Amino acid sequence: MARTATALVLSCALTTALAGAAHADMTQERYRACLDQVSANAEEAYEDAMIWRAQGGGWPAEHCASLAQIAQGWSATGAARLRANAEGATQASDMSRAIMFGQAGDAFLYARQFDEAAGAFARGLDFAPSDAGLARGLADAAYARGDLDGAVAAADAALDINPGEPGALGVRAAARLEQGAFDAAADDIATALSADPENIELLVLRGRLNEARRTGQIPERN
Repeated sequence: MARTATALVLSCALTTALAGAAHADMTQERYRACLDQVSANAEEAYEDAMIWRAQGGGWPAEHCASLAQIAQGWSATGAARLRANAEGATQASDMSRAIMFGQAGDAFLYARQFDEAAGAFARGLDFAPSDAGLARGLADAAYARGDLDGAVAAADAALDINPGEPGALGVRAAARLEQGAFDAAADDIATALSADPENIELLVLRGRLNEARRTGQIPERN
């Protein structure tokens, strides 16, 4: 399922979680301010993060700089930098590192570097094995590179962690559609739409399924 540049940068909950992981009150405050600035003015956020990094801001400063690069459209560059930061952030919590790997995976997906995305999501699972979002990311990466069996397996894993999650159901349905498993795909789409009835991607996917049933051929991806 598609991801947008803005969606992969930050959410309010993520900002709170990561800012709370910084080790000192002053660092937390600066970290939170930098992350907030990414959404408001990514160019200024990057400049501030680089100054902070030069002052010894460590992994929080590097994380903010990476996200600012992604927000400015340098998805692949920012993703690689973010992945390297997650690897080196040995003083960060496991969850913070998992989040950074997940963000790197999202950015690699957006940059259409699907193998790199899969590697980032898998590395994140080393730090948060029960994270449904990372498992869903693996499913997205597998589907994007045409590995339909891998997409179904990864979506299954995500749904074991978070049953009924519409995104995981959607990517599994898309893979099953292309495998010719129309009934299974229809079941997934119906379940996903019951939880998120106005999801445009799911509605489009249902249209693709209806076309496949009508013509007997798998329609091309949008």
